Amino acid sequence: MNKGWSRTTCYLVLIVVLTGLAWLLFAVRALIGPLVIAALLAYVLNPAVTLITTRTRLSHRLSVSLVYLLFLAVLVVLLVIFVPVVISQAKSLSLELQGIKVQLEDALASPITFLGFDLSLDELLVGLQEISSPLLKPERVLRVLKATTTNLAWILVILVTTYYFLRDWERLREWLIRLAPEAHQSDVRRLHKDIQGVWQAYLRGQLLLMLVVGVLTGLGSAAVGLPGAVALGLLAGALDLVPSLGPTVAMVVAALIAWFEGSAYLPLSNTWFTVVVIALYNLVQLLENIWLQPRIMGRSVRLHPGLVFVAVVGALTLMGVLAALIIVPLVGSARVVGRYVHRRMLGFEPWPEAVSSSLYRGTLKYPLSGRREERRKRHDSQTPLCQQRQSRSDS
Repeated sequence: MNKGWSRTTCYLVLIVVLTGLAWLLFAVRALIGPLVIAALLAYVLNPAVTLITTRTRLSHRLSVSLVYLLFLAVLVVLLVIFVPVVISQAKSLSLELQGIKVQLEDALASPITFLGFDLSLDELLVGLQEISSPLLKPERVLRVLKATTTNLAWILVILVTTYYFLRDWERLREWLIRLAPEAHQSDVRRLHKDIQGVWQAYLRGQLLLMLVVGVLTGLGSAAVGLPGAVALGLLAGALDLVPSLGPTVAMVVAALIAWFEGSAYLPLSNTWFTVVVIALYNLVQLLENIWLQPRIMGRSVRLHPGLVFVAVVGALTLMGVLAALIIVPLVGSARVVGRYVHRRMLGFEPWPEAVSSSLYRGTLKYPLSGRREERRKRHDSQTPLCQQRQSRSDS
């Protein structure tokens, strides 16, 4: 008769397995980024697969193939339409920044007289030349674009992995849930549902916000005659990922271009045109913060704005743009799991609203008023489940 492992053996095996997983993650760390991108793409496309499967008689695999082919077709069309425009605008923006650099060098070449003293800015000029010389060349932009478009191996990995994530996500999810003990699988399913809500609210909302902000900024910049409007719109949309800091950086870049280049057709001085551009960028941010963000993001990601700012900036600094994109839903998911663990450890029901409604469904003869219902829910959320059942059985 086989005997179960002792506790010491279980702990030893667990340590060995965790160590092996850590080593494996370190060994394949270059794959983490593409796999995360593929998972995000599959997550965004999965609702379309679900919609087609439920509304039609197509099988899940056929629905996945249809959505995936449509995604590839849209991607190819966007690349054909926008890549030449982006390259042209990037060259134009690079030339504009080079012109700003020349004007700054001319301004810093002569000393500034302040209160009878001549202030030499030679050292600042040398530092500006050292910093800007490798950044403001059109050749550098072309090299970056070439390196991005020629790295076909990683693009192929992302596209293939996205297809298999779409096709086998349900089986993968069920396999992960079945790893938990049978008594706790219902809790794992509910946790998955809550975490899924966090990711849906943030990822789709953030992508939509970036798109809307980029389009509004690009159209507004083009309307006032700001050079490089398309590139500035793309920059504003991408930097909208970083709260406060990102829009500020985009506005500063646009203000510098407006100050040194002026408008393409508005009869305004460069100073007043810069004021117009700053007002335009602030108007877009005001529209986003007051009207767009509450409606798009909703109340699903219940995190303090200060925590969001620190998390995004820290992830952007330490791990790059991809980490900044997913750090907020990761923190939101950690909040959901932490709340569950905290309530389980204290003996409370993790989801009191669901249990309260099920317990009261067949016991109340008359419906509660609004205030009594709110007091009952607040009481249930602060009372262990065993005491709730005891008090209801007594009543």
